[in-house]
Amino acid sequence: MELQPVSIGSVLGMMFSLVVSFGLPIGLFVYLWRKKKASFFSFATGLLIFLFFALFLESMVHSVVLGSTGTLITGNIFLYALYGALMAALFEETGRFLGMKYIMRNQLTKENAWMYGVGHGGIEAMFLLGITSINNLVNATMINNGSMNGILEGLDQASREAAVQGLSVLWQTPASLFFAAGFERIIAICLQISLSILIYQAVKEKSGRWYGAAFGVHFVVDFAAVLLANVSVAVAEVVMAVMTAAVAWYAAKMYRAMKE
Repeated sequence: MELQPVSIGSVLGMMFSLVVSFGLPIGLFVYLWRKKKASFFSFATGLLIFLFFALFLESMVHSVVLGSTGTLITGNIFLYALYGALMAALFEETGRFLGMKYIMRNQLTKENAWMYGVGHGGIEAMFLLGITSINNLVNATMINNGSMNGILEGLDQASREAAVQGLSVLWQTPASLFFAAGFERIIAICLQISLSILIYQAVKEKSGRWYGAAFGVHFVVDFAAVLLANVSVAVAEVVMAVMTAAVAWYAAKMYRAMKE
């Protein structure tokens, strides 16, 4: 297999995903910090809670459960979607609740709950898509300007073939999927902000029903996303967008009605 040029459409899709992953969270942070007087502490809390509960604790559970069950879960798309959605909802919403109740207790306002959601959804976008987009753009640029050939020439035949095989995803993946990845992160950030408003209500009212609502929404959206992506990425994106729009509308209505 030889290197093939990466289309301009794919490069634009990578750039779009990069801008969404970093630009949207940073833009929202600046807006909330300057216009709504939300605190950096709330942003940092959302960021750190996601890293600890989702990337550390949840990953540890995955390694134990998935490692001990073989292909029982990973080999069945329904079970995999069910398991993944349950774990994501459990760790992220529990972390969100504990973060607001104990870490942010002296700064828990509705503006800071919004800022928490930006921190949570923002670092998720940067880790899951932003870093990958940077890597993709660098490799695509090196392929298109010919400098990648110089790097590959220094490798033995087996290593070169493996490297080209790994890079082939850049020209074989439809450009629309690179754009879809960015669109999915916009949806995810909106969802994380909306869920943060629900959990804020749970903490302020000391009511488990709002935690249950956030858990349920998170579970349903993630479950549908994994299950439908196995059928059609476009269908999965549309369904996620519709469900998130409904949740965001309700959260916005709740936010406007809140009194500190």
